[in-house]
Amino acid sequence: MEIAHELAEYVTDLSFEDLPEEVIDSTKKVILDTVASAIAGSSAPGIETLTGLVKEWGGRPESSIIVLGDKVPAPNAVLINATMARARDIDEVHEKAVLHSAVTVVPPCLALTEWVGGIDGKNFIAAVAGGVDIIARLGLSLEASPNITGISSTWQMGTFGAAAATGKLLRLNPEQMINALGIAYSQTAGNQQCIIEGTLMVRVQQGFTAQSGLLSAILAKRGIDGPRGVFQGKFGYFPVYHGDKYDASRITQDLGKVFEITNSSLKPYPCCKLTHSAISCIRKITREHEIDPQDVDSIQVRVNQAAYNLTCHPLESKRRPSSIPEAQFSIPYVVAVALLRGDVFLHDFTAEAITNEEVLSLAEKVTPIVDEATEDRYGREVGPAAVDVITKGKKTFKARMQFVKGHPKNPMTMEEVEEKFRKCAAFSAKPLSERNLVHVINMIKEMEKSRDVSKIMEFLK
Repeated sequence: MEIAHELAEYVTDLSFEDLPEEVIDSTKKVILDTVASAIAGSSAPGIETLTGLVKEWGGRPESSIIVLGDKVPAPNAVLINATMARARDIDEVHEKAVLHSAVTVVPPCLALTEWVGGIDGKNFIAAVAGGVDIIARLGLSLEASPNITGISSTWQMGTFGAAAATGKLLRLNPEQMINALGIAYSQTAGNQQCIIEGTLMVRVQQGFTAQSGLLSAILAKRGIDGPRGVFQGKFGYFPVYHGDKYDASRITQDLGKVFEITNSSLKPYPCCKLTHSAISCIRKITREHEIDPQDVDSIQVRVNQAAYNLTCHPLESKRRPSSIPEAQFSIPYVVAVALLRGDVFLHDFTAEAITNEEVLSLAEKVTPIVDEATEDRYGREVGPAAVDVITKGKKTFKARMQFVKGHPKNPMTMEEVEEKFRKCAAFSAKPLSERNLVHVINMIKEMEKSRDVSKIMEFLK
């Protein structure tokens, strides 16, 4: 059976009652985390421009723009909200699949709650869990890392997951869901070039992906059909984009029994996940030893090839990033910030912050290296980093970090996600009252009791 048929049957049949308690808990954390990311992203560069364009277009007031409050046609709200949620690079990732998933699924699902109305919390949780599961499984099936091939799992797989999640909320039947996936394939795009050049398209591509997924489900609901050999046909997704170099069993094995959302990582730092292990190594070293940044002679960071390609090359521009996205994808920059500041957060990624000469001078001393042992063990995955800080007096301080806070093996508690939510809210384009923040947190924590999830949106403006 073509994989699209199996996935269509799976997601249409999935119910809240099918979800183990740990899946429900993970899903609620991911939803709260994604909303937090969008709130922080509301003030990010590029959002005002995108919002202004959408307002110029006008149209029916169907779904809200998070924080900014205006209602616009649902696909346009999704374009902005998903871009917001990715803008600060602090949203959820699946480390083994090497992709962001929830940021593509949660914004279009929230838009539908306002447009369609009457979507309850149990159906919303099932839709998000199913959509994330499909994205991660598709990503896990690939032999090569997107950071090697340049073909982005985040944006391409995300279109399919967004179509599946929103299609479920639109109550598509299996035949319609196959059409939605086929229509999604026609809109599948996204690449890593914008990342290596550090452009704002890193975040806007996320908006395109979520918007395309929603449009796919809407068109399928209205009777537009799509190709049925979505993934494995002669010119299906895997033959065309990946030369059939994938493992189909990873997509369907234990489908409906194992949910990949439990393997999602929540990010403590607002930058590429491939930089997080190096940041954590520096923080460990500075907690255990008193190191004067002025006394540092050199810093060596050992990573796998995928991390090197995306966050260390070309080294000259990574040491002196010319844009905020480039800084978010730079191991030299974030390592220097962590050593100087003791932490890395949103205030370290502003136009002013990335030109701080003290940080840039220290970044010049960071030398990334591809570690063959790490490459052999982790290959395409997000792997660990090892850091050596060497002083001018030739003292060496070492650390290696594998499971950074937020990893499934070192997870954030709900309380820690709430703390992150509040930290992100401090960067909102418009202040959100304490009352509103409490309401959003509590409504997501108790989402399965909600009869109408759209009420959340009332407190996000």
